[in-house]
Amino acid sequence: MNAQPRRGRAASFEAALWIVMVGLAFLAKDDPRLIYPQVLYFFSALLASTLAASLSVRLAPDRTWLHALALLSGLASIAGVQEWSGGTDSALWALYLLPLFSAAILLDARALAWTTLGACAADSALYIPLLTRWSPSASFELALKTAVLACAAAGLGLMARAEREAEERVRVQRREIEMLEESSRAATAAWEKERGMRTVSAAAARAAHDLSTPLMVVRSYAKLHLERGVADPVLAKDLSRIESAAAFCQGLCADLMSRASEAAAPRRLITVVEAAAALAEPVLRTRHVELEIAVVPGLSICAVAQDVERVLLNLLGNAAKAMQNGGRVRVSARREERDGKSWAIVCVEDDGPGLPEAVLARLFQPFTTTGGTGLGLHLSREAARRLGGDLSAENIPGGGARFTLRLPAQPAPSDANAYSRTTS
Repeated sequence: MNAQPRRGRAASFEAALWIVMVGLAFLAKDDPRLIYPQVLYFFSALLASTLAASLSVRLAPDRTWLHALALLSGLASIAGVQEWSGGTDSALWALYLLPLFSAAILLDARALAWTTLGACAADSALYIPLLTRWSPSASFELALKTAVLACAAAGLGLMARAEREAEERVRVQRREIEMLEESSRAATAAWEKERGMRTVSAAAARAAHDLSTPLMVVRSYAKLHLERGVADPVLAKDLSRIESAAAFCQGLCADLMSRASEAAAPRRLITVVEAAAALAEPVLRTRHVELEIAVVPGLSICAVAQDVERVLLNLLGNAAKAMQNGGRVRVSARREERDGKSWAIVCVEDDGPGLPEAVLARLFQPFTTTGGTGLGLHLSREAARRLGGDLSAENIPGGGARFTLRLPAQPAPSDANAYSRTTS
């Protein structure tokens, strides 16, 4: 058990302990069976032992023997209180619930079981003097007390376990949220870095383009004088070196412009869709799902191919999981002109039961799911927005769900004769 939750429960237990002890002192103040000052000594010892158990959990959470020793001293104190307040007829035998409460909140189920056995044994020890004049009423009384303690221990144990499970779930969810935040920060940083690299690449390309012209002039004049002939051999050698250096610099500029052009080159959407379909093929085949692809030819996107592949792979996997007995998934893509810009509209449709309305309203929020972790669609939409687009979802009339991915697109000469294929 983690030390931090134990310390938090110890603080709560101490507050509850003071309330219980004050209440008991008030209820028992007029009981004629209380023998003073002995009973006060044992009450003080009980309070000290219970606080010692809480303190030991707070300061030394891993030393279970120390916790057990504090609980045993508490049982002995309760036996003393019972003896000096009427013996077997004392109503203060209910104090045995206090160490059970301590073990359930501060320790584990095994410690609770041993504490319950100790409480039953301590209560039974007071009946030893009655063995010479044992009666059925004494048997019933002892059995009833033992049953009450056992049932109380079972109830406290279940409540404590439910609380620990709730704490564990909260801890796991908190960790998932932290991981999500770290992932978002990393993705944002990567995107900013990539955007910065693209800016640097574009600036380098412009500089290389501007330098290539004067370099061409320098190289041309050097070659011209070399071709005309130079009487001074030293000057001819220098001109040759100038021409070679200018040619080398021209090559560097051409390479810079080529790399910048390659980094900014649009990606063919059909290539990206086919790559995602290949990765999703094992899941589709296992669930007997048929895949149909229909993409406008020449449609290219201005986005990082790997990011789009991850989004499509997540959508294909979700669509396959939504169909328990097989079916068809259709991936279609078209171009759309809106607000003076070209967009690639990619739709992923399935033949499943669709999305519940309650889930659809908050589908892209973290931890909203009909199965899984509930983070895939949230991260997919974030990725789409980082790429300058968006991701939305809706139910298809008659059954099924449709996810629409919108991405910036490059203009194409023609949209006729769309590419299509079907796999099963």
